[in-house]
Amino acid sequence: MRRQNPLFTTFGFVSTVVLLSGLGLMLWRSGGSAFSPGNLSAKNRPGVLLEGYNSHASFEEECAWCHQPLETTQDALCVKCHTGIEKQINMSSGTHNLINKVNLCSECHLDHQGYDFNPTESAFEFFDHSATSFSLIWHQVDYDTTPMGCKDCHMIESGFSFSNAHCAICHARQDLAFITTHEQDFGDDCTSCHNGEDGMVRFDHRTTAFLLEGKHGTLECGDCHNLGSSSGFNGNNLKTLEAIFKTTSRDCIQCHDNSDIHPEMFSSDCETCHTPDGWLPAKYGGERFDHEIRTEFSLTLHQMDFNGEQLLCSDCHHVETLDINMHKCINCHETDNEMKIYLQNHQEQFGPECISCHDGVDRMNGFDHNNLFVLDGQHAIVECESCHLEKIFTGTPKECFLCHAEPEIHAGSFGLQCQYCHTSQAWTPAFLQTHKFPLEHGSQVTTDCQVCHLDSYTTYTCYGCHDHQPGDIIDSHSEDEIPLDKLQLCTTCHPTGLKHESEPAT
Repeated sequence: MRRQNPLFTTFGFVSTVVLLSGLGLMLWRSGGSAFSPGNLSAKNRPGVLLEGYNSHASFEEECAWCHQPLETTQDALCVKCHTGIEKQINMSSGTHNLINKVNLCSECHLDHQGYDFNPTESAFEFFDHSATSFSLIWHQVDYDTTPMGCKDCHMIESGFSFSNAHCAICHARQDLAFITTHEQDFGDDCTSCHNGEDGMVRFDHRTTAFLLEGKHGTLECGDCHNLGSSSGFNGNNLKTLEAIFKTTSRDCIQCHDNSDIHPEMFSSDCETCHTPDGWLPAKYGGERFDHEIRTEFSLTLHQMDFNGEQLLCSDCHHVETLDINMHKCINCHETDNEMKIYLQNHQEQFGPECISCHDGVDRMNGFDHNNLFVLDGQHAIVECESCHLEKIFTGTPKECFLCHAEPEIHAGSFGLQCQYCHTSQAWTPAFLQTHKFPLEHGSQVTTDCQVCHLDSYTTYTCYGCHDHQPGDIIDSHSEDEIPLDKLQLCTTCHPTGLKHESEPAT
């Protein structure tokens, strides 16, 4: 007889029913915890309750809070509690807006790993930071080469928010002076400018139509863009960096307002005369403008007036024509009481055309005429206008013959080096450097030239002094066989004027 299977016995059937009933009752009483792979996380933020619970562990035996198979998806159950995350997704903002498969919560946020497990931090390794506007290319390691973690930049406890303070603290340890100045210039909202790669966020200054060339290329941004705490530029009230920078004026006068020394004389189009290569030298009429070269008047001694105030172009020039206004020179210098009387006498003697003598350096300061032309003798008493016609001093000749016409009596005979015979004491008498015949001939004083030289200094006659009769002279000298054409050359035989000084050659 074959043995009966115990499962189909009355005892087996009853035992199976009792076992299944007990198991069902246990599952009903445990809420499904019998199938749990582990304890849920007890991590929480103090004082924060979501649907009355402060952590996942608080509803560990109520699986339906997270699992409702065939009824709804798990992500729908997650955002039922985590409403802040749902708001980020719906408003396309926040960190969760940067995640492609944001509805697969469990792929990043694990659980059932024990009470001490942190499901938020576990998601860090799954997050692709390149999805943000800040790259981690230069933020893999700290200055000391230790690996950088999320906590180095983010505040996990307060909703994973980012704090610029972390940037400042970290970078200040490397270069405190730079960070201090940088925050003063641009505020503390680091990521408004920096993208971590690193440089200005997608910024090229050439797109502003203001090229940073010449001296502009060496300026710090804060030199033109007045940012920092003084202008309210900081992370708390910044709307957009672009809006702030667009308010910066491109007009030169906004930065160079202290350099405008020519009000009302030129337009505010500074680039007409000035270039980024340097505020000076300027260009005027398309050519380099140097006041000393173009006007022959240096501004070395004309930077300030007698009151210590800066001199402007209009203080010396006519606004309409740019011509020099001599009256302004006089009025300015007369403000110095010590100069007033002197200027009155100076104008009476030299006139009001100041720049005909003065060049601004000043070349007439401590002027000594003897360094150019000694004024002695008769020259010392001559009025200036006698030599400087129309008060023109430059180019005044120093040669005697240009003032003293060459006398006809020796025209073409002695040259034009008048000083060889004449002195400034008087034009006459002249003083010959060499004269073989004694000038004191027949007296104790110098004989006048005209006594012997009647018409020309190159010819002479002795008859002007001696009472000679030509006939008698011929007769007395015929014995010596002196030809008639040689008879007038008295000094040939009488070089010192004595009667029997020499005998004629035979």
